[in-house]
Amino acid sequence: MAYRVTGRLNWRTFTPLFWILAALYLAHRSLVLLEVSRPAWLRFYLDDLLCLPLLLTVTLFLMRFLYGPQVRFTKYHVGFVILYVSLAFELVFPTFLPRYTGDPVDVLLYAVGGWLFYRFLNPAYS
Repeated sequence: MAYRVTGRLNWRTFTPLFWILAALYLAHRSLVLLEVSRPAWLRFYLDDLLCLPLLLTVTLFLMRFLYGPQVRFTKYHVGFVILYVSLAFELVFPTFLPRYTGDPVDVLLYAVGGWLFYRFLNPAYS
């Protein structure tokens, strides 16, 4: 039984680029935790750029676990996630939660992150 479950795990989903992006994200969050001064562009925009490549890669891993290694997100799937995250974090949350601030540059960075995922982290496996 356990063999069947582990046999379905497609670890190739986590490419070296994913691990580089994850390490970059963890390094940045460590700097935040240690209260190290960072340039403004890094402080405000790096997490937004890395959000979708990391989120979508983990989601793709789970989808491949459930449905097999042939799963690949279409450009429509990625576009929907970009739209959803942009509306949630840049329009809805800032309207109702004072902790959040809407920033149009973040929407652009979500789109760039979505493109990075679609182009480099979303390969079709046969």
